Amino acid sequence: MKILICRLQKNISVLAIIFIDPRFTLGDSSTFSAVFTVPANENHDALKQTLSGKNVIPATPLEIAINKKPGEFRDYESLQNRLEMMHDVVDGRLAGKLVAKTDDFWQVVRSYSGLQEQLANALQCVMVVRRNLKHVDELVCDQSKRIVEVHEKYEEKKNLLAKLHDISCLREAQSTVQMMLSQGDYPKAIECIETSLDVLSKQLNGVTCFRHLASQLRELYSVIGRMMNEDFASLIQKELGVKPEAGTLIQAEGELSAVLLGLMRMRKYSFIGVLREEIVEGVKSVMRHVIKNQILNSGVDLSDFDPSLTQLGEPVRRMKHSDFLKTVRAVMDEEFYFCKRLEALQDILMEVAERAHPSNRHGSSQDIIIERLEEAKIDESDSEDETSEGSIGKSTGSGGFGGFVSGSAVSSNATATTLLSIEVRSDAFLKRVLPLIAEFGHQCAQQRISRLLMARAKNSAVTEATTPTQLSECIALVKEYQSQCEEEGWYSTQSQKVGGLGRAVNKLSMDYIEKFHAARKIRIGNMLDTELWKVTDVSIVDQNMVDLAIETGRLRSRKGNDDSGKKTFKRTGSSATIDSGTSVSNQTGIIVDEESFVVVGSSITMIQILADYCEAIFEMPSFAQDWNSRVVELLKTFNSRCCQLILGAGALQLVGLKTISVRNLALAGRSLELVCRFIPMVHDEMDRVLPEDRKSLLRYFKGVESEYRDHVNEISAKLISVIAHYTTNCLGMWDVKGNIPSPEFQQICRHMLKFHNGLTGIMPRDQIEAYVTQDYMYYQQNVKNMESCRNMELESLNDIMFD
Repeated sequence: MKILICRLQKNISVLAIIFIDPRFTLGDSSTFSAVFTVPANENHDALKQTLSGKNVIPATPLEIAINKKPGEFRDYESLQNRLEMMHDVVDGRLAGKLVAKTDDFWQVVRSYSGLQEQLANALQCVMVVRRNLKHVDELVCDQSKRIVEVHEKYEEKKNLLAKLHDISCLREAQSTVQMMLSQGDYPKAIECIETSLDVLSKQLNGVTCFRHLASQLRELYSVIGRMMNEDFASLIQKELGVKPEAGTLIQAEGELSAVLLGLMRMRKYSFIGVLREEIVEGVKSVMRHVIKNQILNSGVDLSDFDPSLTQLGEPVRRMKHSDFLKTVRAVMDEEFYFCKRLEALQDILMEVAERAHPSNRHGSSQDIIIERLEEAKIDESDSEDETSEGSIGKSTGSGGFGGFVSGSAVSSNATATTLLSIEVRSDAFLKRVLPLIAEFGHQCAQQRISRLLMARAKNSAVTEATTPTQLSECIALVKEYQSQCEEEGWYSTQSQKVGGLGRAVNKLSMDYIEKFHAARKIRIGNMLDTELWKVTDVSIVDQNMVDLAIETGRLRSRKGNDDSGKKTFKRTGSSATIDSGTSVSNQTGIIVDEESFVVVGSSITMIQILADYCEAIFEMPSFAQDWNSRVVELLKTFNSRCCQLILGAGALQLVGLKTISVRNLALAGRSLELVCRFIPMVHDEMDRVLPEDRKSLLRYFKGVESEYRDHVNEISAKLISVIAHYTTNCLGMWDVKGNIPSPEFQQICRHMLKFHNGLTGIMPRDQIEAYVTQDYMYYQQNVKNMESCRNMELESLNDIMFD
């Protein structure tokens, strides 16, 4: 076939394209003109254009000889000859094809007779087969058909018998259900009702005698649901309200399982709400019971309170710190045990849920839709929780309680409390919230413990009496409790840092830090405002605190050395003795690394406050950043306030000083030097607890220390300017005549003596010599600048003193 097609295409390719076009018609003006008129271009002659590009019909000599213009009719004879030659080519080709097909034609004619014979034989065979099939139909199919008819009648009678049996059973359905209910077998009673309703709706639909049975069974079904809800409420109240015997966590496990299985099969999930309320009440009652026992055992005076102890806040605030810690630990232990009981109840719930509704990987479309709606509610409630938590988070510091807590992986955006607050309406959502029962109890316990901690902190007197060590003990107790709960997996939906207990302790600590800082800031401010800028006595407790700080490199509060009594150091010159009196009339000073500092009382108080801060930083390292900012603020406040009172002469109005004397300036300078001496210890204390990424905060201590040294330098400059001012005034009035020494130089000597006496006993000897030497150099310069003394040779201070 492919060969014939190729040959046909080859024959057609030598003919003019216009004649083999299927749309060829002489009625078309363009076709007519192309055939009968002379073309404008010889190369575009339609009679010469073929598929192969060859012209097998050449032009005749007559056609060549006649010169026709474009658009005129072709020469008739020439056109006739050309068309006849094309016709002959086509005719010859067709004749050749007919000759080639002759053998095939006669072969088909000869095959026809043989085909007729074969068809006749096939017809005979078909007739034989049809006779045989008819015989088989009579022998086999008819008998099988009769057998099938008999079987169908048997099945109909069997079904009728089954329906009669069902009718017999349905007549006893209500009594059977009542018997099962009396035995407390709720699951079987529910199954019996559901089976009866299914039989009535499918197999016995339309039976007149049972037209009222369906409504009666449905009413009984709803009554059973209410009964199971009531039984569950009473069982769970009894279970969570009474502490079980030792070795058991759940007492009525069998009864609970039966009721829960019935409720889950009926898909009545309102018991989750009842369980949630009972857990909240159980946590509350456990805590109240423990606190009452601890209050009675602590020996707190209860004469002012109601004997029933309905209000526990005030008795808790009156407890000693050790008793309060025992109470908190007892509450945590009991709440932890309560959560373990909830975990056992949770296992029972999950097991019953699996029995009631075996896991379906894909779930029904209705369950999926309901679950999506519940997730939308969860997202909405989560946004409200985040808003409320954000307001609490604003009160927390940059460090905080979360610094020493490793948050667990949060498996869901919603907390257990949020999930259990949503009404359960699908099996999928039920299986989602059941594993969170114990964690919900834990979160409720966190809230109650948080309220216990905050209740004690409401009393400002208790907060002021609380030391950083006591607060750190409380934080360590909370951390231990959280670690136990973390091991149990009760932080799956909420990390420790953002949990209720973590945020409460964080807020409690930040409030304590703020009150701690405010109290000491007010204390040092009041002392500076009432400071008379006189030398103060130094107690042996303060000296021991400084000696211990120099020895260990750690500044600690003097409260640990109260056994030293009220002894004081009495210093006379360079010697020191201990007197058992309460005060010393001579000059006193505090020894720091073999150097004596004679200072005012506010500087000693500042050292005590810095020791309190160092102890607080050591006890509460998680809040190091907050302590850092506040101790730096306190140091700056002390420095700036001293500058205002002394260099700014603010003490003249506050305490009634007549003038800021040299002695006042010297005491202020030495006081600042003493405080500056202990700034590196505070820096080192902070360096030991700050994390590596927060070490940059230590730069503030360098800045504060530099400010203190600048202030001390300003006071030194002020002392020099005072004596320089008197010297300049006396030299300005001096005239080179009269008695020697002149009154002006006698006045200069009196001022120098007064200046020296003001510094003696406060400044070190070498520092006093430096001041006197600097003043003498200033004196020399002023004398040389006088016109009458320019050629005078002046002796040095050493020549005057030692020659």
